[in-house]
Amino acid sequence: MDPAWIGLAGGVIGTVASGLIAVRQARDSQRLARLNGKLQEDLARLEGRLQADLARLGSDLEAERHERAAQFDRGLRAEDVLARYREPLAVAAFDLQSRCYNILRLDFLEKFGTSHERFGTAQKTTLFRFAQYFGWTEILRRDIQFLSFPEADDTRRVAQLQSSITRRLATSQDDEPLMIWSDEQRAIGERMIVQEHDTVICMGYARFCDEFDDRFAPLCTRLLDDLPNPSSAQRLRDVQHQLCELVETLDVRRMRYTEDLERA
Repeated sequence: MDPAWIGLAGGVIGTVASGLIAVRQARDSQRLARLNGKLQEDLARLEGRLQADLARLGSDLEAERHERAAQFDRGLRAEDVLARYREPLAVAAFDLQSRCYNILRLDFLEKFGTSHERFGTAQKTTLFRFAQYFGWTEILRRDIQFLSFPEADDTRRVAQLQSSITRRLATSQDDEPLMIWSDEQRAIGERMIVQEHDTVICMGYARFCDEFDDRFAPLCTRLLDDLPNPSSAQRLRDVQHQLCELVETLDVRRMRYTEDLERA
């Protein structure tokens, strides 16, 4: 074959091959460009989702931090409220459980019956001890009702015991006498609350006696009829036991009441 034709054919083939390679490279470049663009879009979407997730996580963590801080603050406030009223509430609970014990075990009401010269005082002091306990319970309830209780602490236990005492006095099962509904307990407690020197406290025995006929007699008179009733004994005994537990919870270090309280 003529060398000139061979050279021409080789040039044509080389040109065609170069063209095909160029076309293929262009297609590969376009494909790579499309893949790179898609990859960039995917990365942008992924980054957007990650940023959104991180933002939500940060917001959730901040909200949880605020909630935990608020719970801790409410817990401290609840403990502070209990610390403020621990002593007077313990005294009121102790005085009432002591009178319940004397009625159940020492025949207090029979000993100071209608023929005794101190009959009226025995009745008034008994009613005062109920009213005093209801008063301090109401004061504590008002201050602490909107606070959360820390887990497994004295504050929660005190609230549980107070609630148990309220329910035991209020229950109407078996037609037991000495039933004081929770609303009546609160009403008596509300009337016991006074303010002295910008401090909320319970009124003392002297003022209770002075105001008894006008403010307390309508709510308390029925108790005087029910207390001597033998059918009241079980309710009174249950309440006395719960009051003992309340005193022991309030005075857990035995700072005031060093001896174990006797259950009737």
